[in-house]
Amino acid sequence: MRSADVVDWGRPLQVRLHDTPAPGPREVRIRLSYCGVCHSDVHVRAGYFDMGGGKRVSFAERGVALPVTMGHEPLGIVDAIGSDVTEVSVGQTCLVYPWTGCGNCRFCERGEDNLCATPAYLGIGRPGGFATHMLVPDPRYLIDSSGIDPAHASTLACSGLTAYAAVRKLGAIDPQDWVAVVGCGGLGLIGISILRGLGHENIIACDLDDAKLAAAEARGAARCVNLSAGNGAQQLHAISPGGVFGIVDFVGAESTASLAVPGLRPGGRFVLVGLFGGGLALPLPVFGMREIAILGSKVGTLQDLREIVELVRQGKVEPSPIQLRTLDQAEQSLEDLEAGHVTGRIVLDMTAEP
Repeated sequence: MRSADVVDWGRPLQVRLHDTPAPGPREVRIRLSYCGVCHSDVHVRAGYFDMGGGKRVSFAERGVALPVTMGHEPLGIVDAIGSDVTEVSVGQTCLVYPWTGCGNCRFCERGEDNLCATPAYLGIGRPGGFATHMLVPDPRYLIDSSGIDPAHASTLACSGLTAYAAVRKLGAIDPQDWVAVVGCGGLGLIGISILRGLGHENIIACDLDDAKLAAAEARGAARCVNLSAGNGAQQLHAISPGGVFGIVDFVGAESTASLAVPGLRPGGRFVLVGLFGGGLALPLPVFGMREIAILGSKVGTLQDLREIVELVRQGKVEPSPIQLRTLDQAEQSLEDLEAGHVTGRIVLDMTAEP
């Protein structure tokens, strides 16, 4: 088998040849067809997340050992199954839920593996989908995505799931209220599609790039705000006097998170998704005085993934535009994402791999 691996933190990926692993009793081996490339893969390759104030969360310090085969948007065909697996058969095409936990804690037992305190996520703690083959630790992490173009379906494992779970955290939205989507790359575009699919139309797309704003408008955003002028909150108020009900931040930088307090109306919600990094100082009294909330959103649950797959299958959510690339182009794909040159999603195509 071949895989694109992080061999040294912060260095380019290397495509390497390995022995193809055999599945254990409850494991399923997948022959990968497609794997989406996510912006968080840029952080994994770097080896850390920026927490602001000069602080970093290091993967090495958290026990992640090199080499790392990244890729947490995998879809493929069941290639071999362990001796105790009865739920799936060889030859089935499956989308893989990559946010695998320990399997034993209270979070995992109720299907919230993404909140497990000792996770081993595919593409980080376990080898992921930048490869021709991968092992899935249990068949419960396999999702039927039939009826959806498989290249598009792969992106639902992270970008679709993450956007869906974040939008759901806004709760019930009055049709008269406005929701701002900050960051109109792959996540933002599918976030807009999800809002539309759930019946909401008053959507404001926010970005620094006019081309991405144009893509967001084509996806159904009612209004667009270019944040490059530095007056984003004022522009939001011009559209929705008093502030917007919700902001979903798919960037997660100090400049975007700073919209939370001035941009929200009383009772509003700010959902922070992006991992760009940094720190932020906010006036604490305003949270009680105006009853606003800042919520974090970490990918989503198994059930969330089943729900977004069904919405896409029903045609209620339009998948993001994708660019197909080969496994050998994995490193260039990360560089393009890091430089902000990608509108929509990049998906690695392994179907022609030997």
